[in-house]
Amino acid sequence: MTQREEFISRIAQKLGRPTPTSVEPVEVSFPLFRLNSQEERVEEFLKMYEIMGGNGAKARTTEEAVSVLKNWFGEKPDWLNNQSIVTWDELPTMARACLEELKWTAYTYSELPSNPEERNPIMDKMELGITGADYAIVQSGSLILKSSPKRGRAVSLIPTRHLTFVAASTILDSLDQAMEKLASSDVPAAIEIISGPSRTSDIEMDLSIGVHGPVEVYTIVMLDQ
Repeated sequence: MTQREEFISRIAQKLGRPTPTSVEPVEVSFPLFRLNSQEERVEEFLKMYEIMGGNGAKARTTEEAVSVLKNWFGEKPDWLNNQSIVTWDELPTMARACLEELKWTAYTYSELPSNPEERNPIMDKMELGITGADYAIVQSGSLILKSSPKRGRAVSLIPTRHLTFVAASTILDSLDQAMEKLASSDVPAAIEIISGPSRTSDIEMDLSIGVHGPVEVYTIVMLDQ
């Protein structure tokens, strides 16, 4: 008898029951959060994203996206300089086009030193990190980002602000759908699930924003052209 079997046998004796020899699977049924159309998913995601403390908008063209960014950050943000923006190497076309249109100079993650002791001081001065996203979740207003050597986690975690471009077609209803898709693909070293700006609370329930991540988060939902 194994330790596990002995342990279960002792519990059964205490309860006055026969020792089980097999376990019947328990079927669990619960209602799933599902929406009827992609248009509804976009609208509901943006609502929940803003409830979570983010700033969200949708854009069909680069021109629309640039207008959104100017509305958020102004024509020339006071934090903008040649060393204040870092991006993934793999950015959506719209994101790259916005940088060119706005004439914002940005580092890509691979351009930074590979040695953390050299890279971290540079990252600490970054004001804006720009990434794409693999999925978005309506139910929680969350973004899912898979890491890779060209998609460093630091881009979304260290700068004061995080800007994400996510395709409308990748917005899912709930986390269970995202988990199914992630399980059917190559699993990276890390997966981020981001729900609003960084929040930290102590035992006295004093909520602080931005202690362990961005203070401000922004997302542009890219509509199909």
